[in-house]
Amino acid sequence: MRIALFIITALISICLSSVAEEKFAPELYAFFNGMPKLPFEKEAEFLKETGYAGISQIYANGTGRKLAERVAAYEKAGVKILSVYLPATANPIEEEAVQALANRGGMIELTVKTINPEIVESIRQTATMAETLKIKVALYPHAGLAVETVPQAMDLIGKVDHPNLGVMFNLCHFLKSEKADDLEEVLAKAGDRLFAVSTCGADTDGKGWGQLIQTLDKGTFLQKRLFNALKEMNFKGPVGLQCYALKGDRKVNLTASMKAWQELVRQLNEG
Repeated sequence: MRIALFIITALISICLSSVAEEKFAPELYAFFNGMPKLPFEKEAEFLKETGYAGISQIYANGTGRKLAERVAAYEKAGVKILSVYLPATANPIEEEAVQALANRGGMIELTVKTINPEIVESIRQTATMAETLKIKVALYPHAGLAVETVPQAMDLIGKVDHPNLGVMFNLCHFLKSEKADDLEEVLAKAGDRLFAVSTCGADTDGKGWGQLIQTLDKGTFLQKRLFNALKEMNFKGPVGLQCYALKGDRKVNLTASMKAWQELVRQLNEG
């Protein structure tokens, strides 16, 4: 009996130790809009060497055959294409457009310019199609559109009523359209429908994109606040690096952001 109790106690101790030692280190993907113009193979090699898990938010004819070509090149280099970035329209996304992401933990990010019954049904059909391919669908709140805040996204998720539909939290659009003080409340509202997050350096009181989208080593917004909140939520999803309209050399920008990311993750796991 004593031996059995000793073994059980030891096993519990090992399990608790394993949990305590688990690191908070979400995968970081570079947005397509921040990538230097390179052949797919060179893109993938650069991301691998710099420390990124891969690329996200592919658009500009990035679906279909071109997507398949990029997926093949990236997989060869040991990195991943996380997502495609598309608008929700009255026509559901076609399977052929995203087939290359099937069974790879991929995602469709959807912006929503208008909301009507046709759009709601279209999104529902897209979520159903994507589920068969094991691809998630995340609404992408975007300033100035019908869905520009996380609460608006959650309302639409309720209307669509499909388990494969979630939301992506985007720091720059959140700071543009919502109150910075509401950050934790907004994340809690998303709950288990929070499929992904995007971040970037940003000024908390910024107004234009030049202030709201910077390399990760810049800006007055405290990244630790966002990621501590996500850590408390036990967030396990991917993180994208927003790079829209950043000035300067793209390789230099991505390298600087990765260094800042690595330091942030170190601090989060030491705090």
